[in-house]
Parts: sequence; structure tokens; C-alpha cells
Amino acid sequence: MGAKASKRTKAPYAGVQAEAPAVAVGDHLTMESVPEENVDPSTSQEADVLELTAQRGKQTIESVTIDGSYTIVSATMAGARELTTRVIRGKQGIESAVMDGSDDLAAWTEAGALELAAQTTRGRHVIQSCIDVGRADFSAQVNVAKREIRELKTKKDDEHYYLKCKDFHERLIQFYTKRKNTVSVSPLKEGRDKPIWDVFVQPKLSHVTIENDGSRKKTENVVYQYKDLFYRDEKRNSRVFVQGEPGMGKTTFLTKLALDWCDAVSVHNPDHKATFRDVDTLKEFRFLFQISLRDAVDQREVIEMIKTQIIDMIYTGDKREETVKLLPQILERETCIITLDGLNEWVDRLNKCITPLMAECLTNCVSVITTRPWKMVDERIKDSDINTLIEIEGIIDAEELAKKITHSLQTGNVKTHTGFITCVKERQLRHFLASPWRLTLLVNLWMNYDVTGSLCEINCILLDILFKNANASKGYFQNGTSFQCLANTRFIKHQIDIFDALANAAFSLTFSSNKCVVFTERELLNYMTEVQLDFCLRAGVLTKRYSSTIAHHDAHYSFVHETVQEFLAAYHIANSNQDVIERFQTDLKYNVLEMSETIIYLCGLESKKANTLINRLADVKFLNDINHGLSRYVHGFLGQKEILAFQTDNNTERNVLKSEMNSMDYDKRCLALSVLFQRMTIAGYIEAKASGEKEIFLNCTDFTFNANLNESDSNALKMLLLSNKSDVRSLILESNVLQTNEILTVMQHSKHSLERVMMTVTPEINKALYHTSIQEVRYIGKFDVSFVFVFPPLSKLTFLRIDDSTFSEDIVLPDAIQHISFVNCTCTAVFLRRLLVRLSALKHDVQFDLDTVSVTECNTHIFKQELLSSDMKNVILAVTDGNIDLDHLIRCSSIGKLYLDNAACASLASEILQTLYKLTTLYLWGTYTGRCDLKIPASLQCISLQKGECSPEWLCSLLITLSSLDHLVTFELCDVVLQSSGDTIGDELRTHVSDLRSEILSNDMSNIEILVKNGSKELFEILRDTSIGILDLRTADSASLASKILHTLNKLTTLYLSGTYTGRCDLKIPASLQCISLQKGECSPEWLCSLLITLSSLDHLVTFELCDVVLQSSGDTLGDEWHTHVSDLRSVILSNDMHNIKILVKNGSKELFEILRDTSIRILDLRTADSASLASEILHTLNKLTKLYLSGTYTGRCDLKIPASLQCISLQKGECSPEWLCSLLITLSSLDHPVECELWDVVLQSSGDTLVDELNTHVSDLRSEILSNDLSNIEILVKNGSKELFEILRGTSIGILDLRTADSASLASEILHTLNKLTKLYLSGTYTGRCDLKLPASFQCISLQKGECSPEWLCSLLITLSSLDHPVEFELWNVVLQSSGCTIVDELNTHVSDLRSEVLSHDMSNVKIIVQNCSKELLEILRDTSIGSLKVITDIS
Repeated sequence: MGAKASKRTKAPYAGVQAEAPAVAVGDHLTMESVPEENVDPSTSQEADVLELTAQRGKQTIESVTIDGSYTIVSATMAGARELTTRVIRGKQGIESAVMDGSDDLAAWTEAGALELAAQTTRGRHVIQSCIDVGRADFSAQVNVAKREIRELKTKKDDEHYYLKCKDFHERLIQFYTKRKNTVSVSPLKEGRDKPIWDVFVQPKLSHVTIENDGSRKKTENVVYQYKDLFYRDEKRNSRVFVQGEPGMGKTTFLTKLALDWCDAVSVHNPDHKATFRDVDTLKEFRFLFQISLRDAVDQREVIEMIKTQIIDMIYTGDKREETVKLLPQILERETCIITLDGLNEWVDRLNKCITPLMAECLTNCVSVITTRPWKMVDERIKDSDINTLIEIEGIIDAEELAKKITHSLQTGNVKTHTGFITCVKERQLRHFLASPWRLTLLVNLWMNYDVTGSLCEINCILLDILFKNANASKGYFQNGTSFQCLANTRFIKHQIDIFDALANAAFSLTFSSNKCVVFTERELLNYMTEVQLDFCLRAGVLTKRYSSTIAHHDAHYSFVHETVQEFLAAYHIANSNQDVIERFQTDLKYNVLEMSETIIYLCGLESKKANTLINRLADVKFLNDINHGLSRYVHGFLGQKEILAFQTDNNTERNVLKSEMNSMDYDKRCLALSVLFQRMTIAGYIEAKASGEKEIFLNCTDFTFNANLNESDSNALKMLLLSNKSDVRSLILESNVLQTNEILTVMQHSKHSLERVMMTVTPEINKALYHTSIQEVRYIGKFDVSFVFVFPPLSKLTFLRIDDSTFSEDIVLPDAIQHISFVNCTCTAVFLRRLLVRLSALKHDVQFDLDTVSVTECNTHIFKQELLSSDMKNVILAVTDGNIDLDHLIRCSSIGKLYLDNAACASLASEILQTLYKLTTLYLWGTYTGRCDLKIPASLQCISLQKGECSPEWLCSLLITLSSLDHLVTFELCDVVLQSSGDTIGDELRTHVSDLRSEILSNDMSNIEILVKNGSKELFEILRDTSIGILDLRTADSASLASKILHTLNKLTTLYLSGTYTGRCDLKIPASLQCISLQKGECSPEWLCSLLITLSSLDHLVTFELCDVVLQSSGDTLGDEWHTHVSDLRSVILSNDMHNIKILVKNGSKELFEILRDTSIRILDLRTADSASLASEILHTLNKLTKLYLSGTYTGRCDLKIPASLQCISLQKGECSPEWLCSLLITLSSLDHPVECELWDVVLQSSGDTLVDELNTHVSDLRSEILSNDLSNIEILVKNGSKELFEILRGTSIGILDLRTADSASLASEILHTLNKLTKLYLSGTYTGRCDLKLPASFQCISLQKGECSPEWLCSLLITLSSLDHPVEFELWNVVLQSSGCTIVDELNTHVSDLRSEVLSHDMSNVKIIVQNCSKELLEILRDTSIGSLKVITDIS
């Protein structure tokens, strides 16, 4: 029983142990149901679990106790005696079991808690993991579903897009091949067309290069394949320009291009002959859109043009709208060609765009734009906008086109092209063949009419035929009609009113402010009736075109061809009784050339009016430019290469360059003008001759007979020369067109107008130059110079060039000579020495060019001593292909400037350079490597490497050489390429010229100013950490490259900049900088602001100069720009202290001064009155401005609003009116502190009367105000005064007067005593005689600053000072007391004894004398005097 009881009492504990895991799991499940935010996984959670387990253990113990009680009752029934023992034992057993159960309970409770925590953690991890896996799987499934949906949609969209594109593509090909596949073969009848392949002849296309100087030069690089057109360096072009004159075949070329594309991208037609053999290149383009800009008036966007000209013609209704929506996608996604024909016939209605608008995102599109060359001169077409420029010069085979046109115009072979060519040659009409349109017209006329070759006649016949087509009535002009070109017409006479109306319209629309080639009906009806307009349309003289988006009454009209419009405009001028020429505008640059076609026609109609028109349009600037161009040609700076290019190029107008920044650009442009003008004049003469003009009036002054002129042009120019023989300015003869007697006749008649000649000379011609006004002479070809050794007395001759000759005797030159040049000549040493001595005697600079000159008889010393003793600092010697003999000849001479054309010359001259003791400037050209071995003379001030290459080693060693000079020297690097080894320049310097690099860094180069035009990274790396003093950067690119090393130039004091600067200024300024000067160019407000901020960070005064600078504008007010784009910079500027900045402005602007508004700049220097006027509005806001410099001319009342902080205003150079000066003084008197007014080189304007009268009559009110105002706060400094100036100051209350010259002091003497508040007078200059200064009673101090004075003057001044009744100071600073050579006592005793006695007799105890650098003579003057105080200051410096 006991045993059983014992087992039963343990059973519950065993149960507890067995149930413990169940309890733990249950607890875990219970806890998971608790909100997550209430579950604490910390120790407190474990305590709660333990308490719960203990309560359940207690309940189990109670159950066991009850079971024990049942056992005791049962045992009592078994035996009473045994009851107590068993009870005791049971009790003991129970107590033992309870104790054991407690231990087990504690152990299991702890284990359960630990298991519970572990299970909880594992459960949470499992659940979170399941959630994460499920979430990721779900997200992946969603993404897959989305992608599949997108792909399905894209596939459907692409299929839809592809089907639409395919349909559009096919219809586009069909549209081109059926609607755009013909060209007109008869200008006489517009509807006469043929398939293009029946008459097409390959055009002549040539590449035009854009040079570095901006000029555009036609090359010999002919376009033979489409790849050359659409690609450049394997990269597809975005914009191709094709330029050509009227009728050169631009439109036909684009039409053929479209048909070639159709054949390439569709099934090949074996009969189709492409323009170029690489037609497969066109397969790379999915679409081609052909646009006529003539038909796109009032449209601005290419997409809009494609819609109206193509889509609207192909589709209708919904299909049209769908394709319009499709078009932007096509242009953005597909490779496309867009041809825009006739840019010169399109004008943006808003006048903002130069080409039709295309979005930047259309990167797959290639634009092919045709235009006339004059349009390409438009400054808005930037060089960077032109990927490729092509010149179309007509066709390769003109006879082939004549053959095809002849064949197409007849059924049989009645007339052949050979007969046509024969006719052209016989009647000298070959110039018509240059233009396919004119050739076609000429073939048509030849097959039906008898023509003379006159352009006017051809146009009249064309118009006559067109009038006939409109059923005009027949009628003939009478013999002797005003215009010969109308004589053979049959259908113009009775319609002359229509003809005149057409001419009036052509003139008015051609020469209006905006030239029109396309116009509206309303514009035409200003010049003709509706009936007349209808006739012109039926005749085909005018064409009418519609656009589907434009109403009927706004249809576009144009002449059948622009040349017809130009002829009719000329006819109107010739036929008008009014002086319509006065209506021509002359403000357009070079518009005489833009009107050249009309002028040529006018020559054939009435040459006298043509001459009047030319004189009206060819202004002084135009003629001076021509003069300059011819001068440069005669000098040899431009040669036959340029002449040939301009002469043979039918479109030289493009060479009239728009930029005048570069001098070489200007030279080429001017020469091009001369060629163009002469070519136009020749064409005009030929036209006048062909038209039967009896007297041809065409004034010409410049004549260039070069080898490139054909026989017809040479003959015409010769006739023009002979008819203008009394007014010739330039006569250039490079061919033997003129006989000697003809040349002599011209020279004799043009003796007073002839300025330059270039020709082969003969004794007769040379003699004819005597006593002429000739200025420039160039003799070409070998000739005997013996007869010109005594050069003719040409008082105005400035330039002489002689080629291919030998000199041995003396040559006499006029005093006016400025430039002499020998090319490929041989000279004796004596001849050159004598000539150099003559040149050195001139009183002005003279250049002497020796180009490939040989020196003979070098051993003789005749004239050597004379040469060495001559001062040749005025001689500029330019040597090309020099030699040792020439170098020895100039050894030890005193020439001032030397030009060496190549490195060989420099190498030869190196040994003698150091002997040229007055050489100041050395110019170099060529390639220089190795160590620089130039031995620089100590006198050198500038060395300039103009064009070429140099190695880093050469450059470094030259800099070291220059640093040894003890004065400022300029080193110019213009168009120079720095050679590189292929590695970084740092490595090169470290490995190859490390010793030079170390030497550069250790040398003081603060005496070197370096000018860089086209820099490079390698160049500026050489300059890194050097001590150069001045840097001049001529381009923004150079400045950008230099920025990285600027801060390392620790002795850089001045930085000059030129160019265009935008964006934020990233120049890293060195702490040593004292001046930054923007010389010429443009800058953005942002750049300027950020630079000012940078400069304000310096801890010393720095000058910022703005010379010829344009501040770019956004087009809005500057305030708006600030608020939207650079407001942060504006805030920084206003918060920064810029009192350390001095700003100099030459040509200011309102925008510039608005930037300076409210800033804290300290000094402002305004170099023009205009700048001062613009700055006036913001001056008062400059609250820390202390000094204001002014230059220029100032009149009227001074309206400068002076800030209260101003301490000094300085008028540096210029003029001002009395009224302006008076009002300025009044303004200054209002300041409550001392202020200086400096008047340096200032002229006071005068009315011619005395200033008193002027003031009394013109500015009496100002005079009264000046006298009533207290001017005691004003110190006035005067350098060059005038009587009028000091009369203004009479009676005023100025406090201090500073007179910088003795003349000013003398003039001021008359009014000094009236200055009743003058306390101090500063004097400078030289003073002799008796001092006549009349000092006011208020006077307290006179200070002699710098100069000289005589003892007499000094004594008399002391006497004057002693008469004052109060203490007065007399300061003598840097003053020299003049002496007669004797002791001062003797001088006083003999010359000024009376003054001496007076000095000694006066009481001068009121005089305090302060002397710097005292002299014995001065002290002798003071001996025995009664001065009250003497202070001697010794100059310790």
C-alpha cells in the first residue's frame, strides 16, 4: 500500500513533467495571439511564464494531498495501531515528496521557460521567413505578369506602328515616283516636262571648308558618292547645306535624290540610273521627306510642312489624322532624310529662326538644305551649325545636257546639239552654259529664235513667248525704241501696261525692306489690277500655289524664276521717270553685291542709271575696303591663290565674311570684294555691249588684269580702263593685255589719282611715274634696274617691291617711304649698307623685307662704318630664307625690330642677335626644337612667336633666358603648337627636361609678360608654379586651359583676358593678383558676378578692367534674370565686402551697372561720358565708394548722384562745360566730410567770351549757388589749369588747392586772395623771379611738393608769408633750390640784396618752416632771419 501510495504520489509530478512541453507549446500559441507590440521578449516575459507554471504546480500538489487522505482512511479500516505510524510515515513521505516535487518543479519550470523562449524565437523566424518568401514570390509573379502585359502591349503597338509605317512608306514612294518624277525642259512653257532621267546630268558638287579664321573656301574635293554627302569621318551628319546660284540645279538635285531613295528602298528598277553609284547608302534611311520652302510661307516647323506638303497630299480623313500623329514617332525613331529646298525663299514670320524648326530630339534625321550663297552669309547661321557645306556649280557635262534637252524638244533630229554648241561659241554665249536653267532656256530660244547673247534680250524673248501663251494680241515696237531688247518682241507691245505693272511689282517686292520672292495676292494687287494678275497667271510669268491649310485668297505667288524678277526690277528702274534709285537703302553692308544681277541687267537697259545706282550703293566704306584688299595683294600678303579662288568661284559672296575680329579675315574679305565688284562690272559692260548700248557709262577706279581672266573678260576690262583712264586708282597688270603706249596713256591721264601699280616695268613706264600721286609700286618680272637707281621723285610713295632683280648701285628713295621689299633678288653688300643708312635717316619707322636675297661682294668694307654709326632703331628688318652673308652685314648694327620667317633664319641669326644692341622686338616663325640657343640682346623688350611649333625644351630654355633680363619683357605665343612626346607633359618634363624645369622654378620670372593666343594644356603645365608677372590670354579656350594653373603663379600681378565667357567663372586667382583686365569680348552676368565674388576674397586692392566688353543679356530685364537664374550669386555679391575692388569701365551698359548696384566696391573708373551717364543711376547705392575716376566730355548740368561715402572724384582726361563743373562743385559741397576734386588733363569749354561774362549770362544761377555754398570741405587739384577754370573758383570758399604746375599757379594767382576759406596751398613745378602769389588772410599752410625755385622767389614768398597776422607753415619737400654757381650769400649780395634786407627786417616769427632734404643754399637764405620754427627732415631712403 505504502509502495503503491508512494508511486501514486509521484504520478502527478511525472504527469507535470510529461505535460511541460505541452504547456510550453500552449503558451507559445497563446503568446502568438497577443498583439506584437505587447510581447516583450526580455526577462520580464520569462518571469511571467515562471509564475504561471508555479501556480499550476501548486494545484497539482493540492490534488496529491487529497489522494493521500483517501489512503489514510482506508488504512484505518485495516488497523488502528498501524494508523499513527502510517500517518506519520505518510506525512513524512508527503513532506519528502513535496520537497522533491518542489525541486523538480523548479527545474522543469526553468527548462520550460528556456524552451518557451527558444520556441518563440524559432516560430517568429519561421513565420517571418514564410512571409518574406511569399511576398517575394508574389512580387516576382506580379512583375512577370506586368512585363508580359507590357510586352504584349508593345508587340501590339509595334505591329500597329510597323503596319502604319509600312503603309506610309509605300505611299510615300508612290507619291514621289508618280507626282515628283519630272522636270521642266522649257522655261518658255511651264507644263513642258519630261521624266527626270531623260534629261538628268550629274551635278558638280564640291565640298566647301570652313577655315579657322571663319573664311569658307571651295575645295577640289568633289562629291562622288552619297556617303560624302551624309557622313563625315564615319559619323552621320545632322545638317547639310547645299548652296548654289539661281538655276544651278539645286531643286533638280533634290528631286533626283528623292527618286534615288525610292529606287534604293524598294524593288530596284534596272533602268533607273542613280546620281551616285553608292545608292545603297540611301537604304540606311527609312524615310525621305521632300519640302519646298517656297511653299512653306508662314510655317515655322518642319513637321507642319511635312503635313501640308506630303501627308495632306497622300491621305484624307481619319487616315490623314492618324499619319499626322504617327509622324513625330517616325522622325524620332527612324533614320530620315529631310530635304528643305530654297532657304533663301523662306523667312520666319517671327523673325527669330534662320532655318525651319526641328526638335533637338530628332537625332536620327539628316537635313539637306539648299539655298543661295548670300543666305549663308547670315550671321545667325553659325559655323557650328554646318556639318557639311556643299557647293553646286551646275553640271559636270553641259554639252550632255544640251544634247538631252535638244533631243527632248523635237520629234526628229532637225537640230542637233553640235549645232547649238557651234552657235554658242560663235556668239560668245558660253557663259550661259554655267547655269543649267539658262542653258535650257538658251536651247529653247536657239531652236525657235535668233538671239544676240544679251541677257536682257533673252529675258524679253522669254516673256514674249509667255505672253503669247496667254493669247496676247500681237504688236511690234517701232524702230529705235528706248530698249533694244524689246525690238524683236511681238506680244509685249499691246500689253505694255501689264509689262510695266509686272516690273513695278518686281522692283518693289525685290527691294523692299524684306526682299520677297513669294508674295500674296493682296501685295500684288498694290501694283496691278485683277485682270492683269489673271493674265500674268495664264501666261506663266507668275505662278500661283496653294496650301491645303490656307484659304484661297491667301495663295502664294512668285515669278517663274527669280532671274526674271530681277530683270523686271531693272527694267522698272530704267523705265521710270522718277528717281527711284533714291529709294534704295544704303545701310545694308555690301548690298551692291547682293543686287549684282539687277545691276547687270540695268547695264544692258541703261548703263548711265546703272552707274548711278552703283555709286549710290558703293559707299565710302565699301570702296575703302576694296582699296585695302588690293593694297594687301600688291604687298604680297595675299596672292594669286586667293585671286584664283575668288575669280573662278561663281559664289564668292560667301567670302564676304561677317567677322571683323581677325585682321587676316578682313584682308581676305576686302580682296574678295574687289574681285566681286570687278566681276560684276565686267559682266555689266558685256551686257551693255550685247544689248546695243551706244555709250556705256560705268565708272571704275581699280583694274586687276590677272592671268585667270578669259579673253572676253580681259577685253571688256580693257575697254573699261580706257574709258576711265582719267580716274584710275589701281592698275595691276599680271598679263600682257595692254600695250606700252596704252599704259603710258593711262598713267598720263591718271597722274593725280593713281595710287598703286603692279606690272613689269620699262624705262618709259618708269619715267611716266615721275611726279604722280603713286603710293604703292610693285615691279614684277626680271628687268634691268640700272635706270631706276635714281628713283623718281615720288613724294607720296610709301611702298616699293621689286622682284627677281639684281642691285649693285645706289637707289634713291623718297622720304615718305614706309615699306620696301626685295624678293628673289641679288644685292651687293655696299648697296644694302647704303640703303640701310638711307632708311635709318628717315624720321619714321620703315620696314625692309629681304625675301630670298643673296648678298655679293661681302669682303669690301665700304660703307660699313657708316652703317655701324647709324641709329637704325626705326628700321624693321624682315628676313625670309636668310644667309650668313646677310647676317654678317647687319652684325653690331642698331636695328630696332627683326622678323625671322623660319627656324633656319633664326638659327643663322642667333650668333649676331646679341650684337644688335638696340633691338627691341624679335618676331619668329617656324619650328623650334632642342635647347633654345638664341642669344638675346639686353635691349630686347618683346619676342613674338607668330606661327609654328616648338618643343617644351626650347620653350623652357627661352623663358630662362628671358628671366635674366633686368626689365619687363613680353613673350608672345600666337598660333603656336607645343610639341608633345605623347606622354603627359609632367612626365616629359621629369624625364627629359627636369633640369630645365628646376631652373625655371628657381628663377625669378616676374619680369616676363606672356601673351597666349591659342594655348594648350601642355603649355600651361610648363608655366605651373612659375613666377611670371603678367599673363595675357587672347581666347576663352586659353583661359579655360590656364585656369588649372593660375593659382600656382605666385607672382602673377596682372591677367589680361579676351574672348567670350559664360557660365560660372572658374578662374582660380592667385593671391598675388593686382589687376584682371577683360580687354575685348563678351561675358555673361553669371560669369561676371562669380568673378567679382572671387576677387572680393583677396586681402588687398585689386583692379578689374572692363574695356571693349559686351555683357550678354537674356532678352529680359536684368532683374528678372537675376531672380530666375543667378539670384544666389546676387545675394552673395551683396553680402560680400568688395571694398578691395577697383572697377574700370570703358564701354559700359545699363545691365553692367545694374550688376554693381548696392555693392561695396571702393573705386570706380569710368573712361567715357556715356558710361558715366549710365552709371549715374546706381552711383548713390555704392555705399563704400570712396574714389570716382572720370574721362570724356561732360556738358550740361552734372547729374551724378554721389554716394555719401565718396572722398575723391578725379576727372582724368577730357572736357567739361562751366555749367557741369559748377554743378559738380555744388554737389560735392553737400557732403559732410572732406572731399577731393582732381582736374588733370581737362579742357574747360568756353563760349569765346570771358568766363565772367559767360557765368553772368548763362549760369548766373549756378554762380550764385556756388558763392552761397560752403565749399570748405573741398580740396581741388589742378594739373593743367586755365584762366576760365580759376575764374569759376573766384570768391568761393574752397579749403585746399593743389596746383601741379607753375603755369597753373600763375593763372591762379589772380584769384587766390578771393578764396576766403583757403587754408592750404600745394605747389609743384619750377618757380623763378619774384613770387607774385596773392594769399588770402585765411591762409595757414603752403607746401612746395616737388620742383625747383629760385632764391628770389623763395625770399619774396617768405616776405609775403610774414605779412600774415597768424601762424603759417611753409613746407619744402622734394625741392631743388636753383643756384647761379656762386655761394648763395654772394648771389644775395649781388642780385637780391634788397630782398635780403627786407627778409631780415621782417618779423617772421609767425612762419614755421618744414624742410625735407635741406641744402646749404637754403640755410644761407634763412641765416639771421626771425623765423619762429624750423624742422629739418632727413630722407633716410
